[in-house]
Amino acid sequence: MQMVKNLISLNDLNKDELISLLDFAENFIDADGKFKKDNLFPDKTIANMFFEPSTRTKCSFDIAGKNLGCSVIDFNSENSSVAKGESIYQTVDALSLMGVDLCVLRHADSVISELAEYLPEMIFINAGEGSISHPTQTLIDLMTIRQLKGSIDKLKITVVGDLDHSRVVKSFIEGVSNFSIESLTFSGHPSMCTNYMDPVIGSYEPNLDLAVADADVVMALRIQHERFESDLSLDLDEYKHLYQLTTERVSMARGDAIIMHPGPVNMDIEISETAYQSENSVIRNQVANGVAMRMAVLARFLSQ
Repeated sequence: MQMVKNLISLNDLNKDELISLLDFAENFIDADGKFKKDNLFPDKTIANMFFEPSTRTKCSFDIAGKNLGCSVIDFNSENSSVAKGESIYQTVDALSLMGVDLCVLRHADSVISELAEYLPEMIFINAGEGSISHPTQTLIDLMTIRQLKGSIDKLKITVVGDLDHSRVVKSFIEGVSNFSIESLTFSGHPSMCTNYMDPVIGSYEPNLDLAVADADVVMALRIQHERFESDLSLDLDEYKHLYQLTTERVSMARGDAIIMHPGPVNMDIEISETAYQSENSVIRNQVANGVAMRMAVLARFLSQ
């Protein structure tokens, strides 16, 4: 199947392409639940360029690339010429001239589309772009939902947390828009949900107890302190009382509801430890699926 050259936004993929990636990712998990190692791309070089901190995304892309037989460059922005004033365009151009085939890029600013136009010979995978998008995280989330629920269609989904600053929720909306879900409900502190009071898709419910009622999927999001323009003046005790996912709140959802969080988790703020450790929690599944899905993404885009 012919796909777009770069993965910058899930809006770049049609439904068939998206489902194809979900199916493809399952092929990289063996019968024992371990990741397959196939020397498929020994002639390809990948540069992982992370200009913001990351554990799950960065490490899973690193493992995914190596599992596919690629040479993987762990680019350190703090020790690069970017720290001397070189533009990211010059830096990526230099890597391209050295033979890098694909760039996995995380950046605080909206630069990936411009870089893709500036260097059309390079393949770009968006690994998190400011508060704009995080397409591979949504692919992982959809993969996890489908594994546990059998289908993404006809589900009641609730997303709670710092929505305004979340790149995850923006990509998640792009992803689930391809499916016939029953409902999508947003919840969270009003000061963090100003862009979701009257959403194009779904609805906003400030009362989390009502928002999670009868839900099939409940996803909590991190409070993104680093993206607030001024110091976050938030009463954490009040926030936890109103918006923390607890086992009591999860019990208001359907009995087989799954609890998700893209990580990193601020434990006992966004979610209680008991809810995190509960049978409903699939947060660790999301982390594990990161390797298989990113293997699928790399393999698809390197195969063009």
